[in-house]
Amino acid sequence: MAGEKLLAGPRHALTARPGRALTAYVGALVVVDLAFATAIIPLLPHYTHAAALSKAGAGILIGAYAAGGIAGAVPASLAVGRLGPRTAVLLGLVGVGGAALVLGWTTAIAAVAAARFVQGAAGACVWAGGLAWLAGATAPERRGRVLGVAMGFAAAGTLAGPAIGALASWAGPGVAFSMAAAVCAVLMAAGLVLRGPGDMGAVRLLPNWQMLRDRNVAAGAFLTVLGGAATGMFSVLAPLRLSQAGAGALLIAGVFFAAGAAETASSPLLGRMCDRRGEIAAARLLLAVGAIVSFVFPLLGPAGWLAVLLAAGLPAYGSLCVPGDTLLSVAAERMRLHQGAVFGLSSLAWAVGEAAASVTAGAVAQATSDLVPGFLLAGICLASVVALSPGSPLRPAAERPVT
Repeated sequence: MAGEKLLAGPRHALTARPGRALTAYVGALVVVDLAFATAIIPLLPHYTHAAALSKAGAGILIGAYAAGGIAGAVPASLAVGRLGPRTAVLLGLVGVGGAALVLGWTTAIAAVAAARFVQGAAGACVWAGGLAWLAGATAPERRGRVLGVAMGFAAAGTLAGPAIGALASWAGPGVAFSMAAAVCAVLMAAGLVLRGPGDMGAVRLLPNWQMLRDRNVAAGAFLTVLGGAATGMFSVLAPLRLSQAGAGALLIAGVFFAAGAAETASSPLLGRMCDRRGEIAAARLLLAVGAIVSFVFPLLGPAGWLAVLLAAGLPAYGSLCVPGDTLLSVAAERMRLHQGAVFGLSSLAWAVGEAAASVTAGAVAQATSDLVPGFLLAGICLASVVALSPGSPLRPAAERPVT
């Protein structure tokens, strides 16, 4: 399976594995960001009912977070390079915590959408800074498993998010989201005392676009866009479809909690698969599972079967960022690009996919049915499996030997 690996590139003064404190801290960052981003999902039927929103309107509300991620991706990349990963992380935590307070103490849809936009922009700083910090402290041949662990933490954030949403539906949004803001304050304090990285150099905007000419980078960005698009689509359609089938907020939260638990458990294993068998092999497996889920989703009617399908299948989409980010990170090492540049690109790619799909999937489903976006996503997944198959001219080049 050596033909599915990337070139490791020159070895620098990297440790074989990052410190446990740094790994745990970056893990906590992604947990917090995704927990607050997904907390709104169990509350989506409430917002749509209270404001008489259509599926398209619900898609705009969900997509506001991703739109903020798009706006913040490039500034986050520049902040990581010019100010350093730690400063970028601290700035991001200020925005995430402030947005959480707004979400907790307002019911106006415009204010909620604006807060989610700010939350997405700030989250881009948290992700770019945290992952660049972690990747820069890890040797290339171990980067897949380390990023897999980080993505496992991210999946844990999707566990906490529905739980926060369920708590908000019971105790009130003010209590739940104020607790979230307090957690951000604790992480800021921890970031100030944690040993920071050395000077990582300035990031210029131009390399972010030049490196897209590399097929490995293009493949990593595409996988990240697709993962974001699938997440955006299901974040809108899944809770509404479950609600129509008779599921309440607790069951909807349970579905996403179970999906997050499965992703948490599988992401480190997927990272090891990237290191041992190649990023492309891992990506093709996830895409095949995703195609099945997308095809079956609009055909199921009973809430129970629908819940089982989503809990088991949604992790395939969220996990696409593991091979995607590994492709990007190791390619950046080979091309001698700053890690902040590739993780800024990763945040941008995910946010573009999620924002576009959140809005368009809701609008298309409203105008037609859930069959159209579901079958379209299934077709894209199948076409991607073919495009990444051995012998395909679109398949990334074999540039890293198996270690």
